[in-house]
Amino acid sequence: MTTRVGFSTPKHFNPVSWLVRKVTGSKASHAFFIYRDHDFELDMVLEAHELGFRLTPLDHFKKKNHLVAVYTPVQPLDTGLKYVARRYLGTMYDYGGLFGGIVVMLGRKLKRKWRNPWRGARNVFCSEAVCIAMQKSPGYESFKEAPDSVDPQMLLEYFKVHHLA
Repeated sequence: MTTRVGFSTPKHFNPVSWLVRKVTGSKASHAFFIYRDHDFELDMVLEAHELGFRLTPLDHFKKKNHLVAVYTPVQPLDTGLKYVARRYLGTMYDYGGLFGGIVVMLGRKLKRKWRNPWRGARNVFCSEAVCIAMQKSPGYESFKEAPDSVDPQMLLEYFKVHHLA
């Protein structure tokens, strides 16, 4: 299994997406996984979506989202993807953690490292899920960011450098 990491924005206006891009300065408001499901013979998206952590066909996902970038990481994320899927598939979206990220961003602007005050213990938001998968996969020991403080732009910058050509 070769797990890829994708970045996107919705095709239609979404206030949460707009706010994430505005606060982070990112071209993408969403991070997600793409993997090839050999049972379905489809590329599937595993994502923390506003309706919950879910699995959906990539073709269906692309009907509602603009793909900003898709990267195949230098170090495989397959181990972390399995961990994240087993732990979070079917859980609710972590809205508190998402909005607590504003506190983290404010701290960065003030040259402080503040933790996310509203992070959820049982749920994740999109970039948090990707970060957890990285930390549960070998080869990412140098990526020390707290999962609940990572935003799509940070991951986008990381994978621009650390991806297969």
